[in-house]
Amino acid sequence: MRWFLGGLIGIVVIVAGLLVVDLTRTKPPVPPGQCLFVHNFILPDRCISSCKSGVDCPPTKTKSYFFFWTQAAGCPDAMICG
Repeated sequence: MRWFLGGLIGIVVIVAGLLVVDLTRTKPPVPPGQCLFVHNFILPDRCISSCKSGVDCPPTKTKSYFFFWTQAAGCPDAMICG
């Protein structure tokens, strides 16, 4: 029972560490009018743009994420910021 509890605590620490890395990582610079694919360890992958925060950069392709949800698998090459 002791080895089980130690293994479970180890797994929780690793997952928490990866989640902290996903949340604290700064997003890469995006050229004006471009979309960029951002790969995360635990959180879903996403597309980011250089437009102001109200403009979304929708993915061109999606893939499954934890059986029930979807995440970005591809981003458009360029977009018009409105």
